[in-house]
Amino acid sequence: MKLEIDISDDKLQNLSATAKTEIRKVSKSYIEDVLDEASRIEESRRTSSANAEVTAAIINDAVVFAKNYGIRKRKPKRQIFMQILAFVASTIAGGLFDTDKFKDIGYVIMFLIVFLVAVVSAVYLILNDNNNE
Repeated sequence: MKLEIDISDDKLQNLSATAKTEIRKVSKSYIEDVLDEASRIEESRRTSSANAEVTAAIINDAVVFAKNYGIRKRKPKRQIFMQILAFVASTIAGGLFDTDKFKDIGYVIMFLIVFLVAVVSAVYLILNDNNNE
């Protein structure tokens, strides 16, 4: 099913062609996010035997939720993997930190590799944080 939305011409008269394209993209994304949130709200309220039905009240609740709290998007699998990798590598690097064993070059190289993985994964998470948008 296709849903079309009409916006009055006086609201759009000062928009350039690229701005009109961008407003279409942004509004489509926002509407899809509201619909996803409405589906989550409906699913949390539905009893196990009832059929799924998103009502106008649920749509309004999703819009209010989006305005007040923002819509949470699921994290990409790559970001989840990097969080796990950063945690595990940091823990292992902390466990490997033993100044007495740093006399052995193989131990130092192993520590530096694990430490580098921890730093790179942490920097990746900082630079690709969704809250920075």
